[in-house]
Amino acid sequence: MSINFDRNNSQVMYESFIGVDSESLMDKKEEFKNHRLTYEEKELLRDALKTDSLNFFYNGVLSFAEGIDAAFNKRFSWATVELYYSLYYLIRASMASKGIAMLRCKSMYRLFARTGEQPYSTGNKKYNTTHEGTISHYKDLFGQSDILLSNNIEGQDAYQWMMNAREIVNYRSAVFSEPDCLDIWEYFSQSIDEGNFTNVLEQLENDQYVMCFQEEYAVIAVPIKRLQQTISDLLNANLLSDFSEERLGVIKKVIGYEERNLHIMSQIF
Repeated sequence: MSINFDRNNSQVMYESFIGVDSESLMDKKEEFKNHRLTYEEKELLRDALKTDSLNFFYNGVLSFAEGIDAAFNKRFSWATVELYYSLYYLIRASMASKGIAMLRCKSMYRLFARTGEQPYSTGNKKYNTTHEGTISHYKDLFGQSDILLSNNIEGQDAYQWMMNAREIVNYRSAVFSEPDCLDIWEYFSQSIDEGNFTNVLEQLENDQYVMCFQEEYAVIAVPIKRLQQTISDLLNANLLSDFSEERLGVIKKVIGYEERNLHIMSQIF
């Protein structure tokens, strides 16, 4: 079995600027941190980020579709994990669409695709891991403009709350809870039993950022709002038209869009 894999275009592109690859990156950590983009490099990085943005968007929407499909089948543990991952990928897609590369060199760095810019990070350990580091950088940049960060859920911002929900399933529970579910899924479990889950999803999509801060709805409401925001970001960057019909078909099939008579994600379907 081959273990070769594709890495993010922006990471590979930046490494090429300083003449390294993934195996030798740590040997040139100082060059990684101190290199400043030339005009030509900025243009190349922007092109790489466009590809990354569409790839992250696909990962995010597909993870969302898998999470909703799992919820329909009352596999709530797996739905929690998938919906968190959708959030992470959609944040990455939005940042890439705005010309912001997230680069890894032991810690996570952010780099604006602008002439003269260099990678930036902090000594804070919360920036070390790929997921928490990326979300921390995002909150540093957009904490005042992202409506999902304008309020808390049980004392935590929406992204931290989703991260904690996923960690409960993956790391703090000895076994998945099925056929039971975490408290955060009880409302949705009841709506599935009553046959109106499809209507609930549509209600959450049309909600004006009220239900996403209420714990009984948040596990689905937050990813739905993040999805709407990322779609808007890709539209503003003129990238959404490049999203392939083939990928849309996969997403539709996974979520059971036609069979379940869904009306969400109308901007891409």
